Amino acid sequence: MKACVLVNVGGMGMIQIDSREDSQLSRAVIKICEQQKIEYEKIWLEIGDYIVGDCCIEAKSAADFLQSVRNNRIFNQLDNMDRTYNKNIILIYGTLDDAIGYLERTQYNSIQWRTKLKKKFVGALTSIALHTDVKPVWVDSYRTAAHIILATVAHIDKELVIHKELPKKIRTDDVRVDVLSEIKGVSVDKAKALLKSFGSIAEISMANIPDIVEIKGIGNKTAYNILKALNSENEVKY
Repeated sequence: MKACVLVNVGGMGMIQIDSREDSQLSRAVIKICEQQKIEYEKIWLEIGDYIVGDCCIEAKSAADFLQSVRNNRIFNQLDNMDRTYNKNIILIYGTLDDAIGYLERTQYNSIQWRTKLKKKFVGALTSIALHTDVKPVWVDSYRTAAHIILATVAHIDKELVIHKELPKKIRTDDVRVDVLSEIKGVSVDKAKALLKSFGSIAEISMANIPDIVEIKGIGNKTAYNILKALNSENEVKY
């Protein structure tokens, strides 16, 4: 089944909240939306908990994040996000002591386990930051997390004027990689993977979306962006 996601590209002040979300965080987000007259809707989302424009946010309490790291569920979730949306955030709220304290009360209760859990938490955050295109954000409470989610509305609505102040992409020694990595949603690593798979930009331009999404980390939207950029005068093939 395809994700039932209504993506409001460009933001326009809309926040979509997974209808299954019933937490202190989701209630705080809704309360702020109503206070600030920000449009929102609750809808079933197959991927992510909150959608703002083309930005997907997966929100987890520190305890839930630690649990998902232990059973490896988090990395499958992040991979699905990266395949579907151009911008992705994993938003973690709560302290590490809160997370470990919860697990100690429910499952573990030893200094040895406490040390292992801390290493797992920090190691997973570091791995996400270094090895994925998903941005990890860790804050102290659900209240702060709610304001982070609301702040994304302002950034999306402004179409990220901040981009004008950011340095240009670092150029590589392969002009083909430089060209592909200018396309929205395509990192240098993804550009290299595309070239390794297809051999040339010409071959990529003649591919179709199902072929391109075979590349790890590239979803339908990014595949469409690639073909649209390389075939500006031709119809994109599905």
